[in-house]
Amino acid sequence: MSVAFAPAERGGDQVLIVDRLRVAVGDRTLVREFTGTARRGDVIALVGPNGAGKTTLLATLLGARAPASGTARLGAAVQAEWFRQDLAQVPEDRTIYDCIADVRGRWTRGHIQNHLGCFGFSGDAVLRNTTVLSGGERARVALALLTLRPANLLVLDEPTNDLDVESIEALEDGLEDYEGSVIVVSHDRAFLRELATRVWAFDGDRIQEFAGTFVEWEQQQAERAAADRAERAQAGGASRTTRTETRKSAAARREVQESRRSAQREARDTELAVHAAEARIVELEQALADPALYDGGSTGAREAGRLNAELTKARRELDDALARWTEASDALEPP
Repeated sequence: MSVAFAPAERGGDQVLIVDRLRVAVGDRTLVREFTGTARRGDVIALVGPNGAGKTTLLATLLGARAPASGTARLGAAVQAEWFRQDLAQVPEDRTIYDCIADVRGRWTRGHIQNHLGCFGFSGDAVLRNTTVLSGGERARVALALLTLRPANLLVLDEPTNDLDVESIEALEDGLEDYEGSVIVVSHDRAFLRELATRVWAFDGDRIQEFAGTFVEWEQQQAERAAADRAERAQAGGASRTTRTETRKSAAARREVQESRRSAQREARDTELAVHAAEARIVELEQALADPALYDGGSTGAREAGRLNAELTKARRELDDALARWTEASDALEPP
């Protein structure tokens, strides 16, 4: 895969301006009183625990949902493009070829096929319908569309979720060459280490800004965690004067160990579920691609409909499994 993002005409130095922004869902406040600025050339990693509200914050920053209070606005002459985690930007029930032709109506067939070839689609593959694509294929179509639209600001919500290693490396190369600004959410820490020059980090319902790289932010977090552990150990040593307190400490350690073992089991189980769902999707896609299926008249059509329904269900199960696997994997990461 080869990725090259098209920058829009240069705008001002301030790409996104956020002033006392509050983001809420129902009665729950996700973000409180956030003020910050994304500047030209920034690659900002938006980090936080699962469920903190990262995707909801991105939608609010881009004007797709209204803030509870405060403002978020793009700078002068800034054009933003959004890679959505749910890949809703990929049209439904269209061929891959038509997805590009709809955006580039004046392109010849050769232009369209050459463009799609950069994203791993060649020959008759460009005529596949988006309803039967795997998650990784839909992600590559979304990237192929994203590169067609000039932008000063790219907002990427989990862009590496469904990509293989080679595709992730191609995306990294494209972003390194990109002249605009980027705000990115990703559970792939290696991806963020390669790219992020600044960090916006959730701290409860507050966003803390860190002016250094993601690597430097990780180091700061590790140092703080080590200092907290040392302080707790010192306080515990001073107060650990009775046998009862010693027993409590041992019980706490056993609880932590059991919790980690449980997290490891969950990670293994969810990884197996991901593999099983991926294998089922491949099996269903192959069955739907078999020409013999459609030689059976109405019987074949009914079977194709049933297989399509199973495929949709399998994709949902894969999404659920991936989400559970991500949570389980995050739980195993050191604080």
